[in-house]
Amino acid sequence: MRLTFNDVVDDESWDNYVLRLPEYSFLNSSARYEFNKALNSESFRYTIFDGEKYCGIVTGSIGNSRLFGKFVECKHSPLFFEYKGKYMSDVKEFCKNIAIRNNCFMVRFSPLVQENSLLDEFYKANGFVKAPIHNVDALVSQHVDLTKSMEELKHDMSSSRKNRLNKLLRDNSVEVKIFNDRSVFDIFRDFHSETVKLKGYVDKPIDLLMKELDIQVEHGMCYMIVGYSEDIPVSIWQCTVYGKNMHLYQACSDTKYREKNMLMTTLLYWKAVELGKKLGCEVFDMFGGVVPEGCENKNHPWKGVGDFKESLGGKKVTYMHSRDLPISKMKYSIYYPYSSIRTKAKGYTTRW
Repeated sequence: MRLTFNDVVDDESWDNYVLRLPEYSFLNSSARYEFNKALNSESFRYTIFDGEKYCGIVTGSIGNSRLFGKFVECKHSPLFFEYKGKYMSDVKEFCKNIAIRNNCFMVRFSPLVQENSLLDEFYKANGFVKAPIHNVDALVSQHVDLTKSMEELKHDMSSSRKNRLNKLLRDNSVEVKIFNDRSVFDIFRDFHSETVKLKGYVDKPIDLLMKELDIQVEHGMCYMIVGYSEDIPVSIWQCTVYGKNMHLYQACSDTKYREKNMLMTTLLYWKAVELGKKLGCEVFDMFGGVVPEGCENKNHPWKGVGDFKESLGGKKVTYMHSRDLPISKMKYSIYYPYSSIRTKAKGYTTRW
């Protein structure tokens, strides 16, 4: 019997299905689906059943490469309670058909699975190749266990980070406020634009990001953790809460404040942990920016931010490398070396 794929229209029903899975992220949420649809993106979400048994989900969208055309991208997907060859074969054919109908040159899978020999063998036997990209979408990340006590979490921090936190906690000139609405959106917009300009990295256009956060507010998922120095806002962590997970999705600062080298970020982390525990979250996912195993001592673009996140405690979690299924083998044969060279030229590794 083949699996059945059901298109779930109701957001509440969809999220209830997702939150039953052992692994998921806000990229599988109704809020992200609604955001993709608002961009006029061809997006899809399906629950997967084996007979009467609910066994997983697949979410995705159709992206567009300026040089190579359209492709199906399943971020943090497909997800199953148990990964079986039969399940993966059926979901592969399902997504392949979506790709063919939409004239896509490949399908990309990025499930939230750590080492899995069955999945690895499936990929090898079915024509999938490791995607020629770096660890985007937090497939290598730092996870903090929020079921631990605050005392245990402080103990897990590095000595220098603990000292910095203790000084900040005693400093009456700094404070942190938390917002679950749009009231500090203008401040966040300015800080984010400044930070992107300072660091020189490429992010989605600010109007699109603000649209996504606006949708997250409507779903009650968006929290702005704002650090103030002498009543002036200087740094913001934007955290997205979905089910058991709190994700550090965005972080930005007033660039004038950054130059003073006052590391408010340590206090923002601590207040984020308090918030996550209060909301009943189990995991604080620092959401990427962490250097893959074996690259810690190399000149990696994320080394500084990765060192900072690791100094906060928790553990490095590495999900399996994204895999591509070429649909147009000719296009993919050109895309693969092109993407590999571009990724490595920026200082990243395509291996993790």
